[in-house]
Amino acid sequence: MGLLAEKRHNYILDKLKSSGRVTVTEVAQVFEVTEVTVRRDLSWLQKQNLVKKTYGGAVLPNLPEINISVRFRHTLNQQAKRIIGELASRLISDGDVIYLEAGSTCYEIVPHLAKYNDLTVIVNSLHLMSRLHEQVKHKIIITGGMYRHERMDMLGPAAEATISQLGGFKAFTSADDISIESGISGADVATVTFTRMVLRQAAKVVFVGDRSKFDNPALYKIADVDELDFMVTDTAPSQDWHRVCREKGIRLIYPNRRD
Repeated sequence: MGLLAEKRHNYILDKLKSSGRVTVTEVAQVFEVTEVTVRRDLSWLQKQNLVKKTYGGAVLPNLPEINISVRFRHTLNQQAKRIIGELASRLISDGDVIYLEAGSTCYEIVPHLAKYNDLTVIVNSLHLMSRLHEQVKHKIIITGGMYRHERMDMLGPAAEATISQLGGFKAFTSADDISIESGISGADVATVTFTRMVLRQAAKVVFVGDRSKFDNPALYKIADVDELDFMVTDTAPSQDWHRVCREKGIRLIYPNRRD
């Protein structure tokens, strides 16, 4: 999916959430594209169960809004996330204890867990659990906590109490941004607070994020770059990133890298 298409899709979904309906003509005028292009957008969104096409436009499907929000985030840069999920899974070994954060990139690690034995998987996400429940040979720890509909995750004192009792795990985490100067950061303060605690408890930290995560600082800092042990992404980052990773002992992983 191209960047312009993503912008149109975001506009369509935001309009549906605010007014309940969107028209092909309106979207075509706003983005100065043909109505054929907008109908193609609506067809794609309908295939993802994000909209229901109507005559001249679309409405929201008869599904909870939380699922629409989570599913849409999952469709962004989906191929890149699948690449990262497979590469990140290679850092896992039989018997490992791992934490998977409640994001669409870590969601793509889950299918690859089937090739390992005796894992313990820690999650705070019902979205990940929808896929993890098939991994019957592994132990799964759910943090509990206050459930957030829009993200399908669990945070708050109960989740923090669970994490505080755990340690020695390998944490796979993403963020809204990663930059050399600011480290990894996020826009949601509740998620940032919980993630900070997770990383303090972890034995190893693996950052997983596609090219869109790099060098666009978000509001709240989670951790410095030098707190990471691994970085997994879908394309080769800049030479500055290669230099920083060498200096700080971070293993940088991306497709077709030659070490």
